[in-house]
Amino acid sequence: MKAIVINRYGGPEVLESAALPPPQPQQGEVLVQIAAAAVNPADGKWRAGMFESFAPVGFPHILGYDVAGEVVGGAGFAPGTRVFGMLDPFRKGGYAEQVAVPADHLAPVPDGIDLPTAAAIPTAGLTGLQMVEKGLDLQPGATLLLTGALGAVGRFALFAAKARGAHVVAAVRAAHRDAVRALGADEAITLGEEDWAGAPFDHVIDTVGGEAVGALCRHLRPGGRLLTAATTPIPADGLPAAPEFYAVTPSGPDVARLAAAVAEGRIAVPIARILPLGQAAEAHRLVEAGGLNGKVILTP
Repeated sequence: MKAIVINRYGGPEVLESAALPPPQPQQGEVLVQIAAAAVNPADGKWRAGMFESFAPVGFPHILGYDVAGEVVGGAGFAPGTRVFGMLDPFRKGGYAEQVAVPADHLAPVPDGIDLPTAAAIPTAGLTGLQMVEKGLDLQPGATLLLTGALGAVGRFALFAAKARGAHVVAAVRAAHRDAVRALGADEAITLGEEDWAGAPFDHVIDTVGGEAVGALCRHLRPGGRLLTAATTPIPADGLPAAPEFYAVTPSGPDVARLAAAVAEGRIAVPIARILPLGQAAEAHRLVEAGGLNGKVILTP
């Protein structure tokens, strides 16, 4: 099968085309013919070797967490079923024509959602949802500071927090204040330009990291928690709680719930670019440059 692999760590230029044997599904796995794969910021960090010290990869290595496509065979789904889901973050394998996936990582794609949109949901959606529901078990009436609330993870965290009945204060760039209020944030402040003068936050969900986030986190109440999905560290000095990195886990039932919300129009999943798989290096450059306001999708 055709795949895009890395044979060493480095910049986008290390992504190269390869012909590899098709994966052989093990017990409990599904073989999926991939129609769309999302490019996540973490892909570039794996490619660059950021995680080598604790999770080295073997070469050649296929990147890519998020896929959507049709079932070829295996457990749990009839051949031809449209499915999507998040792959194991250590195995990955999305930048290819086929992948073997545990059946419980997948869910059917609802009617009304195309496969590129389905591929854009899993990692970002699961991260936002799980931080709210499993990381914090956010309760009705709680005040949540949410940074980067208009980003891929942030918009799902905002959706999940409002579904839990939380009061959400979104910290975003000045140009995004109106947009994030339109998505459901109760209040919006400009990250890096405004301090917070209201009551202390019960909890913080961060998708940005850095000193500007740390300054706002000083307003966290004692006993509150600070969950982050950002790899940029938050300076911990003077904070009421230490930042906790949240590691997302694949879940077919959770992505099914998210896809239902997308299909019903309760949350939008913007897509910035759809590129052929052979342009994976360009996709990485686009994601790393930022400012896209939507996901980049690869199609084999």
